[in-house]
Amino acid sequence: ALVQAALQALQNHPTLVAGAQDRKDHAHREAHRLLGLGGLESQIIPIIVGLEDQTMARAAELQADGFDVRGIRPPTVPRGTSRLRISLTGNIGLADITALLEAVARQQSGPLCQP
Repeated sequence: ALVQAALQALQNHPTLVAGAQDRKDHAHREAHRLLGLGGLESQIIPIIVGLEDQTMARAAELQADGFDVRGIRPPTVPRGTSRLRISLTGNIGLADITALLEAVARQQSGPLCQP
C-alpha cells in the first residue's frame, strides 16, 4: 500500500520527479567539475577512496561538518575500493550539494578512482 501511494503521489505531482532529476543532474555536473568524476548515472554517487581507515576518517569529518555521508568498506565492497557514498534525497538543495562536493574536494589529496 505504501509503494502504491508513493507511485500515485509521483503521478499526481510531476514536480517531485523534476526536482529529483534537477538535483541529480546538478550533483553530476558538480562531481565532474570539482572531483573529475564522470559516467555517473544515479542519485547515488560513490567516491572511491581506497583504504578503509581513510574512507571512514573522511566520512567522519564530513559528518562532523553536518553532511550525511556514509563510508562503505569491506565486506560490502571489495578490499581496496572503500568509498564514500553520497545519496541524494528530496530534502537537500542545490547549494547543499555543491557545498558537500566542495568539502569532499578539499579532503582530496590525490586523484579519485572512477566507480
